[in-house]
Amino acid sequence: MAENRSPHRQQLLRGLTFDQLFAVRTIASTGSFREASKILCLTQPAISQRVQHIEHILGSPIFDRHSGIGVTLTEAGRTFLAFCDRAMLDLDGLCADMAQSEDSDAETTLGITAPSDSIQYFIIRLLPLLRARFPDRQIRVTQSGSRGESLQMMRNGTADVAFYRVPLDPELSVVALMDEQLHLVAAPGHEILRIPVEERPGALGVYPFATYISSMRSRQLVERWSLKIGARLCVEIESQSLDVMKQAAVSGSALTVLPDTSIGEELKQGRLVIADIDGMPLVRATAIAVRPGDERRPAIQEFIDLLVRISRASTDKSMPGFRWATDTKVGGGAAPPAAPAIVV
Repeated sequence: MAENRSPHRQQLLRGLTFDQLFAVRTIASTGSFREASKILCLTQPAISQRVQHIEHILGSPIFDRHSGIGVTLTEAGRTFLAFCDRAMLDLDGLCADMAQSEDSDAETTLGITAPSDSIQYFIIRLLPLLRARFPDRQIRVTQSGSRGESLQMMRNGTADVAFYRVPLDPELSVVALMDEQLHLVAAPGHEILRIPVEERPGALGVYPFATYISSMRSRQLVERWSLKIGARLCVEIESQSLDVMKQAAVSGSALTVLPDTSIGEELKQGRLVIADIDGMPLVRATAIAVRPGDERRPAIQEFIDLLVRISRASTDKSMPGFRWATDTKVGGGAAPPAAPAIVV
């Protein structure tokens, strides 16, 4: 059995490279040396050599090998993977800082981090308008898998603006808010639609329900609503994906609560209907946050102003509402020039 020993700092300084860290992350995400070798364009022996080198330095195996079914992380491996993630994020931050320092007088890039549903159902629709309005500015959008990841990207400069579910971390400053309305939705012909509106809260527990996983704040919002109206939810599907919940509703397999930003097409096509019920719609607030001190940056003020203008001009009911966090625009001064009418 290999002797477990704590690695000396000097050994780590001399022995670890970003290339090796990236290889470990790839193996962990694929669960296989073979699949990782395809992604990294390396041979399996080359991948194995990198891992063995790291394990030698650490004095512990980082992967458990399972014949024919891939690999899993050991306890030491999970600790090392967390280090890899931090190191790669810091590397991304360094790259962003170096790129910014090449032309510090011009704001040529605006980095945005947001949850997947905000990107899928709203930000992607905005990109052509942003590019048209700011042709000399690169817009870079990065999906954040968690609040912690969003905060880390803001700390290291990878992102300048974060779409962040409230309540906000005190390290960030809110410049604007995005409000989405959440509705109870069902497939056309669902039995709930034949029940009088005032009786629907008592009937909800009869039908399967699809909702967010328990750690998500949107799940907490739904649970507070059900408690308030005295409804019992028969949760059969829990997911981080709006598409999973939406498909469950479209197929008639479950009722669910979804933001209007995600169901516009299904409502127009008649594949979903809104089921009126007490306490709906719910309002889900997303903070648009920046680093303290960045509130007055022209690129950020112009970006937020465009969001507010689009939201006010749009006749699309699936468009979220945008508003400045204060009555007076951050930074004060004259408002930007009037934008042409925009329909999203």
